Amino acid sequence: MTIDAPAPEAAPPPQPKPAARRYLWPTLVIGWALLLLGLAVWSARNDPPSLRDQTTAASAKATIDEVVGQVTARVPAGATIQDKGYAEKACSLSAARDGVSVVRTLIVSGPTGGESAMIEALASALPDAVTRPADGPKEGFFYDAGNYVAVRGKVSGEGIVTVDLNSGCRVP
Repeated sequence: MTIDAPAPEAAPPPQPKPAARRYLWPTLVIGWALLLLGLAVWSARNDPPSLRDQTTAASAKATIDEVVGQVTARVPAGATIQDKGYAEKACSLSAARDGVSVVRTLIVSGPTGGESAMIEALASALPDAVTRPADGPKEGFFYDAGNYVAVRGKVSGEGIVTVDLNSGCRVP
């Protein structure tokens, strides 16, 4: 005796997806990619550098020149200033990239015993400059000039204050 099995039912034909739904994900992915690309281009053109390595020695020199102008404007009466100019020294940004460090030195000479007053006068030319020690006669100061340029002033002898403006290692 044989039993005849019922005939299998045919699967219903697949329903075609609506055109709007079929292109939804590819459209979203392409839109997202274009948005990211646009933001990356905008960021590369408009954001300030976040590392010293992303700036050049020329931009550091411009910042240094600005600070030199501020400092020389505040040299006390009776003092003279000697600008040693730029000294460039080769350095290594990474194992694969060489860089250059730019230093400019100013020597301010004045009357013996007036070093502390010179430090205070020079530091007053720079907003937010920190003098040391905090109390008592001043022996030096530090100032962050922006653009990764450090300014340090110190008493280097009787009646002599030395101001070093250092860029650190950066792209030539």
